[in-house]
Amino acid sequence: MSKKYLKWVFGTNIANKENEKFEIGKVITADTWDPYNDDWDRRGGFNFTNEECSLRWMSRGDTLYEVELPSDAELVEVKNNKTPGGIFIANKIILKNPIPISDDLLRDFYKKSELPLSTYFECIGLLASRGYYELALMIIKDKVNKENIDNAIDKVKKALKPWHEGNINYDTYNKVVEELEEIKSPLLINRFIDKKPYIKKLTDDNIINLTGQSGSGKSYYANEHFKTDDYLIIDTDDIFSDARFDKAKGINKELGVMFRKKYKKLPDLGNDFDLIYEDILNYCKGTNKTIVIDCAQFHCIKDIGKLKGTIIIIRTCIDTCYNRTILRWLKQHKEYKKEDLEKYKQRKKSIYNWYKYTNTFIEKVDKIKEYRSSPNKETFNAINSAYEGDGKVFNSVDDLFNELNK
Repeated sequence: MSKKYLKWVFGTNIANKENEKFEIGKVITADTWDPYNDDWDRRGGFNFTNEECSLRWMSRGDTLYEVELPSDAELVEVKNNKTPGGIFIANKIILKNPIPISDDLLRDFYKKSELPLSTYFECIGLLASRGYYELALMIIKDKVNKENIDNAIDKVKKALKPWHEGNINYDTYNKVVEELEEIKSPLLINRFIDKKPYIKKLTDDNIINLTGQSGSGKSYYANEHFKTDDYLIIDTDDIFSDARFDKAKGINKELGVMFRKKYKKLPDLGNDFDLIYEDILNYCKGTNKTIVIDCAQFHCIKDIGKLKGTIIIIRTCIDTCYNRTILRWLKQHKEYKKEDLEKYKQRKKSIYNWYKYTNTFIEKVDKIKEYRSSPNKETFNAINSAYEGDGKVFNSVDDLFNELNK
């Protein structure tokens, strides 16, 4: 542990001396000094910390000061579990070298931090509540896993205290809680932790609907599991991307030609997914093979009841998806310009929003399966709630059933 003492303060107000201002570089003396009193509020003095523990106490101020101890000051280390060796009180201090709170300052403290795991979870909540989203995510990535996720969520939710109310950034805090809930969920894709593919049989049709984000490994999964004469693999990128269509072969070439002849304007996977899905199934209905449709845009389907066969959703974490897309681009553009790479990176960062649509899709598919097996009121309400985001609300179980079976 370092010998450098630090104190978080809001501006120039000392918390132990109500509404009293202090002068930088001058000795400040406590009104009360009873350091061994069991009642913390009656101990008096000034509390402060060190570099290894400063991150935990960042919610206590917007400015960081170095603490110097006058020669006649009394110093006491406060035993605690949250930041062992990181809370001190003294009857006299001198504050100097103020530094405004910032991302860079907090990141530096995170690198130097030596905290118990549960305290890091508290830090996630405190950082999120003050708007430091990226650093909160960095700690989640470093410290949170499927085994400790319940403890992490509990500590993050308990990190907010009534006296923080005036300084809470609820938008950022709620976004961070959502990231943690996605890790915990048995269904949802998340940013940091891979989950096994989600597989559900919807109907008895010999159709496999394979989806996931760009870079999730859909095509690899298709080749590993379905590259035999028993399957007909359809890759919608080969059909609808002009660059890919030029090199396409077999069924993808056939479908690409069919769509270009049938429509003056090529349908769009984002806006016309339902039409495309039906056209593909109609074109392939004479085959005796199992149809595999590899497509990232299944979440764009408007009438989810049209899905047939089995749905497989690859749930690779989004950080991995993003990094794979960048590596793939680099392999395809060996002589690239730096500005082109940066433009591509910025465009692909949209994946951190796109995957939320896939998560909504997963929830709908999962609830539809439950509904079909047991159409009770509770499940109806759950599905109805999932559809509200699409502007659809059903008045009865029968209305919903008809929608799912159109």
